[in-house]
Amino acid sequence: MEAAIVKSFTHGSRGGNGAGVVILNEHITDEKKQEIASKVGLSETAFIVKKNENEFDVSFFTPVCEVDLCGHATIAAFYYLGKIGQIKGNNEIKTVYQNTKAGRLKIEVTFEKEEIDYVLMQQSEPCIYDELKEQVKQIADSLSIDEASIGLNNYEISPTIVSTGLKDILVPVKSRKILNNITANYRLIEDISYENDVVGYHVYTIDEGHVYARNFAPKVGIDEECATGTSNGALGSLLYIKGLISGQTEVIQGGESMNEKSLIYVKVNRKKDMLDAYVGGKAFIERYMEV
Repeated sequence: MEAAIVKSFTHGSRGGNGAGVVILNEHITDEKKQEIASKVGLSETAFIVKKNENEFDVSFFTPVCEVDLCGHATIAAFYYLGKIGQIKGNNEIKTVYQNTKAGRLKIEVTFEKEEIDYVLMQQSEPCIYDELKEQVKQIADSLSIDEASIGLNNYEISPTIVSTGLKDILVPVKSRKILNNITANYRLIEDISYENDVVGYHVYTIDEGHVYARNFAPKVGIDEECATGTSNGALGSLLYIKGLISGQTEVIQGGESMNEKSLIYVKVNRKKDMLDAYVGGKAFIERYMEV
């Protein structure tokens, strides 16, 4: 069996976050998937079974456990499907669907002529949970920053639990310098993540109209992620509700802190009484490995 290693959310020919992609002719056991994901050794591996021309069953495994949804592995998976011709288009946006533990989600695959260009994935309906005003000091301590560094300049906002498929604590900080100089205490982040029943932290700031972020998820075996989809879908939804973005933005993740800059597209629309959130980006196939 073969796994493709695909980098998604790339910035030009650099950056991005690697994911394993395994195409299956039929379903295999979760134990076998876990074994393969551990061998691949990346933060997530996507397993895909094609149901028909427009629908795919997709499951996601980290090296230590299954997760309901993974943004960068979704982008990797559907970019790969487009690249190998299992999804085809010609100067169009092709709509397909993935069935995941987070629900049936729409995928938009954009083709330039007959070549895949980029992928957008629909998120689960955004859910905004608690503001963690009583835990600001704990969160600051877990990032080795001052409590006063939490928040955004000229805007009152607290760490907030948000989900578009996976729950994260979205932690605002007041500058890129603070963001880049964070020294994460992974044990404390893991403890706070368990206490609040979330995957991890998505720490962000806004600088001259640009959104910058870092992501920490030691609870699921990922100390720091260089590009994330679901977390940025949650972030885009929160910023849209707060009036800080108009509906489309780009998030730069990693950057100076990881020596790799990743670029994530975020699109949020309001449909009647609900929000419709998408995240996506470009990708490339890095290599293959036997599993």
